[in-house]
Amino acid sequence: MRKELRKISKTYYTIGTFAKLTSTTVRTLHFYDQKGLLKPSSYNEQGHRTYKDDDLFRLHQILTLKYLDYSLDEIGKYLEQDSKDFKTSLERQYELLMEKQEHIQRVVASVERVKAIVKDNDTMDPALIMLLIHSIQHEEAQKQWFSDRVPDEVVQSVFMSESSLEERIRVEREFTLEINDLLVMSKQGLPPEHPLVQEHALTLFMMIERMLGQELWNSETGKVLEEMDPQLFPNLEQDFKNYLIEAFGHMLIHQWGEKEKEKEKE
Repeated sequence: MRKELRKISKTYYTIGTFAKLTSTTVRTLHFYDQKGLLKPSSYNEQGHRTYKDDDLFRLHQILTLKYLDYSLDEIGKYLEQDSKDFKTSLERQYELLMEKQEHIQRVVASVERVKAIVKDNDTMDPALIMLLIHSIQHEEAQKQWFSDRVPDEVVQSVFMSESSLEERIRVEREFTLEINDLLVMSKQGLPPEHPLVQEHALTLFMMIERMLGQELWNSETGKVLEEMDPQLFPNLEQDFKNYLIEAFGHMLIHQWGEKEKEKEKE
């Protein structure tokens, strides 16, 4: 038995055989060699890399640490320290993996929410989808930004704190579709004063007022909205922002005119 073990310990493998034996690739072994993680034990007469059983054990260590999501630098440090602090290192790696798991869960939840918002709409502009993802990602920071500037009831209304997720998605979907429709119209060259643009601008404006729970025109909240932090509330292209402002301007002038006519009738 001891003779057989000695024989096994002296077994040498070509790089191709070694790769197959460990379910890895020759390219990966070359990469580990370049990184200094796993040098071949020797070279044969043709100058090709050869490996032995000690290398097999080291490679299994590397692959195990990779499975635990250790970086190549961390793997190198572990191999150098000869596993003395592996228990502490493993505990820290567990903490990092849990943080990554929480991050992935947040990302998945964000993607699911955006998918529900843009569902069945093939004309949704990619820039608008990116804006949605950014807003969901920074929702807590946005909520804090509002809390520092407007009454709590406005914050709760804007972020629909008392509503179910389904209701929030429904409102966000309607709001996003209106913005997307206006974005499409702007790209089609419809002027801001066009009746169709004005119809959608009025709808969007009224939705914003419902979200705020108050009239937007000449309100303190309206002034706050003009000071939004671009890092937390990134805008679409400046041309489209100007298009919206002009469309709202035409719409408000028209609405003011209608109200004046009503007063004259009275």
